[in-house]
Amino acid sequence: MNWDTALEGYWVARRRDMSPYTIRDYELTFKRFREFIGGGEVAVKAIKRQNVDRFLNYLRDDLGLSAKTVSNHWIALSSFWTWAGPELHAPQIVQQVRRPRVTTRIVQPYTQDEVQRLVDACTSMRAWDNRNKTHVAGARPTAARDQAIIMVLLDTGIRASELGALRIRDYDRKQGRLTILNGKGGKQREVFLGVAAQRSLWRYVSTRMSEGDSAPLLVTTAGKAIDRLVIGRNLRRLGIKAGVADAGPHRFRHTFAINFLRNGGNLLALQDILGHSTLTMVRRYARLAEVDIATAQRGASPADRWRL
Repeated sequence: MNWDTALEGYWVARRRDMSPYTIRDYELTFKRFREFIGGGEVAVKAIKRQNVDRFLNYLRDDLGLSAKTVSNHWIALSSFWTWAGPELHAPQIVQQVRRPRVTTRIVQPYTQDEVQRLVDACTSMRAWDNRNKTHVAGARPTAARDQAIIMVLLDTGIRASELGALRIRDYDRKQGRLTILNGKGGKQREVFLGVAAQRSLWRYVSTRMSEGDSAPLLVTTAGKAIDRLVIGRNLRRLGIKAGVADAGPHRFRHTFAINFLRNGGNLLALQDILGHSTLTMVRRYARLAEVDIATAQRGASPADRWRL
């Protein structure tokens, strides 16, 4: 069976189990791999381990992709051959290729000053006045939205993809509650906003209530649902403007987690809020927050709480 036909079968079997972002990432991997092996008519069983090795080297050396991105390509190909093994009786060639090693970089949380500078950077912009051939200061039309994004990410630690997927109906304004319907792994959970974040989100959402409950909570200037790429790009631009290095949505997740633990939150509650399936990542946050894991978990002991 050739690559194109096999890939069609793979998507029939696996697409429903993936998020839209995973689908998009895998599609890019498969498109690049198809081009690398010479087209979709190549038989799957004719593809060897060496082809995968050379492909990963091509991504790193010729395209200049990061180790994390190359590793993600390996994961996508591994997923395909995991399906192709029993379905097509194809040898597990990707498992014979060492997965690219990714160095875990410690993500520093934002400081209070950095967040304030990002919030302030939302309010104004410099536009080019073609008539007078000069830059002029003006108000940013997306100021309320971008400030709301910052405040919600800071107060909840939700993923940028989860924030972009929210609808107006998912926000309970009376309780300051956001319902995440399709988190990572298809999980549903609830997160709550503090007063400042509620006020910021109200300023933005109150201008769009006429659009109905099914409308996206956050939209682009074209009126479409915002996605994680737009959120990330806007935060990077705001970071450059505000002089905040490495600005991005994931730093807010780290900032929320570390401050949650430092302010007395326990690990199990944090795991639930962030939507992690295990405590592995939460324990990393505990180490970064310099919080004793035993002490943090002790506060969640049912036996102690029930005074047994």
